[in-house]
Order: sequence, then C-alpha cells, then structure tokens
Amino acid sequence: MKPEHPTLDGSTLYRCMLVGLDDKTARECKNAIRPLEAVVVPEVRDACKKMSDVLPLIVVLDENADAHPELVELAGACGAELVTIRRPLDTNAFGHQILDALRKGEARRVAR
Repeated sequence: MKPEHPTLDGSTLYRCMLVGLDDKTARECKNAIRPLEAVVVPEVRDACKKMSDVLPLIVVLDENADAHPELVELAGACGAELVTIRRPLDTNAFGHQILDALRKGEARRVAR
C-alpha cells in the first residue's frame, strides 16, 4: 500500500493546535495545513489544559493573541511556534506563516 504522504517522516507527528476559532475558520485552517494534524480547541482555557498532552509544533490564534498571555507562555514552554491570523483568512498568507513556523519550530526542537 502506498503511503498517503510519502514525503513526511511518519515517525514524527506534527500537530497544529487551532484555538478559539469559529467553525468556518477552523475548517479553512485544517484544509490549509494538510497533512499536519489539526487539534481544534474552542476555548483558550481548554487549550491551556491540553497543551502539555498535545505538544503542538504550532498554535494558531486569532489576531488578538496578546489577550491570552497564559496560552502564549505555555505554547512557548512546549516549544510551539505561535501563528496569529486575521479573519477572513487569507489562505495564501496563512500557508507562508505555517511553513515559516514549521521551520522555526523544528529547528528549535532539533537543537534541544
């Protein structure tokens, strides 16, 4: 059987946590980040609780991420890169943000 994503190393799971986004935006983000695994968390409080279990490489928030310092701190402690988005989502710009965050996040984790 041919692997679904032959260019990705299956031994490493790259997760992206989508926090506090409406259904439409979360769906657009999930489509834009494939083949990364998306973990959708509706509330910031829940994201803080799940952060150490999920260990995302990227955390996506809407543009007012500064309003959630605890989440920002936890994401950094877990080695996650933060990506903030505006609505409506510009999928082209978002794709560039995700690629940049993947490079930075993976470089940081490899250096550990």
